[in-house]
Amino acid sequence: MSYRTTVRGVLESLASSRTVTGEITAPDVELGAQAYRFDGPLTFEVELTYAGAGVVAQGTVSADVITPCSRCLCDAHLTVSADVDGFYVMPGHESGLPEEQEFEFIADDMSIDLEPAVLGSLVMELPFAPLHDEDCLGICPTCGRDRNIDPCGCESPSTSSPFETLRDLHLKDTDTP
Repeated sequence: MSYRTTVRGVLESLASSRTVTGEITAPDVELGAQAYRFDGPLTFEVELTYAGAGVVAQGTVSADVITPCSRCLCDAHLTVSADVDGFYVMPGHESGLPEEQEFEFIADDMSIDLEPAVLGSLVMELPFAPLHDEDCLGICPTCGRDRNIDPCGCESPSTSSPFETLRDLHLKDTDTP
């Protein structure tokens, strides 16, 4: 999958720019154990500007995402937005760039692929522990019921430390004569 666009007119003079708007159909994303499904295309608006060393892409992307709630496992419907940043250079012109500068190459037909920058920016903004509602009560650790739907009568688990039993443990000191 890719979203190729030409930079031919942008490369004509320093500070020349062009705005690109579009949509990308993205595959499902898995980050660790969390799966994210895009509910429709990613929509973006990116301004391409010739900055001398290459073409700078800056803009925004947003998408609707469906993922399991990290507390109750029901579907969480989220809208995620991100800033897009990309940098593109002609092959053979990357030698003067700082070592830490990330970039993609401009193709021989004077086109660039915006998809990696757009999708990568959005993936970085996906929540680590998504919730379908900030007040989600989650699943009861004792009986397994979804406490948002069916409150249970189970007692709350104790908040004592799992290491509390070590307090009574007395070890012999083997270093003393």
